[in-house]
Amino acid sequence: MGGGLGRHSMPPDTPGTVHLETPRAHDLPPLPSVRTLLLTQWAGRLLLGGLVVRLLLALLTPDTDGASSLDLVRRLATLTLVVGATIVLWRLSRALRHRLLWRVRRKLILSYFFMGVVPAALIFLFFCILGALTLLSFSSFLVKDKLADLQAQGRVYADMTAVELQQTRTPAEVGDLLARKATAGARTYPGISIALLTMNGPARTAPQTAGAWDHGAAPDHLPAWLLELGPTAVVLPVTESAGLAAGARLIVRSVSWTGTPDLARRAVVVDLPLDDSAADAIRDETGIRIGAATAVATSGSDPCGVPTGGDVRIETSPASLSWVNFLDVTSWQNGRTCKVGLQIQPSLVNLYRRITGAQAIGGGVSFGDILLLVLLIIGGLFLVIQTVAFVMGVSLARSITGAIHELFEGTRRVQAEDLSHRVRVRSLDQFGALASSFNSMVERIEELLEQKVVKERLQQELQIARDIQTSLLPSESLRRGHVTLAAACRPAREIGGDYCDFFPLDADRIGLLVADVSGKGASAALYMAELKGLVLALCTSHRSPRALLTEVNRILSQNMSRTSFITMTYAVLDVRARTLTHARAGHTPMIHLRARDAFPRTRLLAPEGLVLGVRMESVLARFEGLLQEQTISLAPGDLVVLFTDGISEAMNGVRDLYGEDRLCLCVEEHAGLEPDALCDEVFESVQEFADGAEQHDDMTMIVLKVDVTAPAVAGAAEDVRA
Repeated sequence: MGGGLGRHSMPPDTPGTVHLETPRAHDLPPLPSVRTLLLTQWAGRLLLGGLVVRLLLALLTPDTDGASSLDLVRRLATLTLVVGATIVLWRLSRALRHRLLWRVRRKLILSYFFMGVVPAALIFLFFCILGALTLLSFSSFLVKDKLADLQAQGRVYADMTAVELQQTRTPAEVGDLLARKATAGARTYPGISIALLTMNGPARTAPQTAGAWDHGAAPDHLPAWLLELGPTAVVLPVTESAGLAAGARLIVRSVSWTGTPDLARRAVVVDLPLDDSAADAIRDETGIRIGAATAVATSGSDPCGVPTGGDVRIETSPASLSWVNFLDVTSWQNGRTCKVGLQIQPSLVNLYRRITGAQAIGGGVSFGDILLLVLLIIGGLFLVIQTVAFVMGVSLARSITGAIHELFEGTRRVQAEDLSHRVRVRSLDQFGALASSFNSMVERIEELLEQKVVKERLQQELQIARDIQTSLLPSESLRRGHVTLAAACRPAREIGGDYCDFFPLDADRIGLLVADVSGKGASAALYMAELKGLVLALCTSHRSPRALLTEVNRILSQNMSRTSFITMTYAVLDVRARTLTHARAGHTPMIHLRARDAFPRTRLLAPEGLVLGVRMESVLARFEGLLQEQTISLAPGDLVVLFTDGISEAMNGVRDLYGEDRLCLCVEEHAGLEPDALCDEVFESVQEFADGAEQHDDMTMIVLKVDVTAPAVAGAAEDVRA
């Protein structure tokens, strides 16, 4: 071709060529110097100015306090210094990042670091947090278990005292018994306190007490709610006035009573405060230090009647790990249950030793020591594997980036219009295949460019063919008397195989036809042009649609290929008699809307008939015998629609068909429009139904409408089928 390309050259100004600015290593801007950062840019000047002002103020007024008149100047200088330093550091980091990450090798190494090292560190941190939470939860369980033991011990003391009180007779014996019980219990719980209350009887005396009672005054009566419980109850004594303040101690109070309702009934109250001695005992057994307790409330007051200011507040030492254990406690005054946060400070090392030390193997070696040794060995192996993986990753990165660099140089040479350059194939892996593909691509660039030129020429020729085909179709509506006809066609490709037309036959008759050639593209368009010539040549000599279709079929069957055929509906409109005579050769039905009906509805008219152009003797022999002709009368307001299957068989995204029923409903809904407007409404309805799906077939239709104001024709006949 005259404008072709040479074997190893490309025209620099070829239309459609895209020139890319490929970055090169020597094109990268150098790192900015200190002089450029600090003296030539406004951010550097801000930094230097703020620094100089701060130094001058420090030298001239070293003892200036915040009330000095120069304080505002000092603050402005500090702000200027911070802003300038931030912008300078950001610009410097951007230049460093640009130079550091320009090479793919460094990007791959960083990606290996973020994909290998960082996830491993996060996994290690996750398991550390998980282990800490597990041990803390276990600590909470141990504390609750010890408090449950304390409650059980208090019940035992109260029940034993109540049983032994049944053997006493005098107040002296009662006091001696209470003192002995308090002394015996103080060996284990130094803060134990015992009180005896008279519940009923003729002589209700003051309560007798024994023990320390350092945590508060002994109760002088039993609350009413407590009498409804069993013989023993565990409560938290909280006074209505004082409440449970932050930092208070918990008290386990057990109640047991003796006697009968008829005689003098007495109640034994045993208090076991969670004081320092009890906390030390729990710490010796579990390694957990018990702190203060604080009532928790989300609003103004607690359900127990405890006035609090909000959530629990725990004060801890900086070197300790604190945890809050929430307990359900009962108020002495009203019997309500509330939440109390109990501060605990577990020692994770002691807990681990207590858990693992229970399984001693012998010789001073425990299961925990062996487990720790195994973990250290696994951790060392993990570090070795991680190091080896990192080294292998760097090696792979070097091999990958070497191949990428070869391809990069190849693209630079191609951009420089040098098609003689070839990339060396260094390996048989995917990068080697990519290099081979690059070489093949360069060899085919010239061929592809030539194909592009040919394709553009074909596109222009197809556009010319489409313009010619469009000129063969009716370009505007036709009005004859009180009848208006309009046609519309939307091909699926540049050129289509549908054909529609209407043309005057004489002063009173008009010929109408809609045809659909099998297939699409240029071959269908050629058959369509041939069909138009045949119909125009035969329409004047064959007044009957049946006769015309018979003759057209005879001619086409001798010239069309065996794989092609045509469906067609041909009708003759008599404007004076206002009748429409039509025959159908395998085409879609015709829609007729009768306005004279009480409730106008569309109907489908489909007389029998075979397709045109089939080169089979059996079909040729039966064609004329099966072909039927039908005549319908048209009243004022009647509407007739001829269409191709591209409309009724249009599909949406889920391959549902538009269908003839939807088309009939659309015609009924817009029957009052003019024919050309009705065509637009039908196409819009099909497009809305398709919902973006590709049009797979040509869509063609003719609309015939009789004016509503047209005078009625006398003696209009009913539909006749020949």
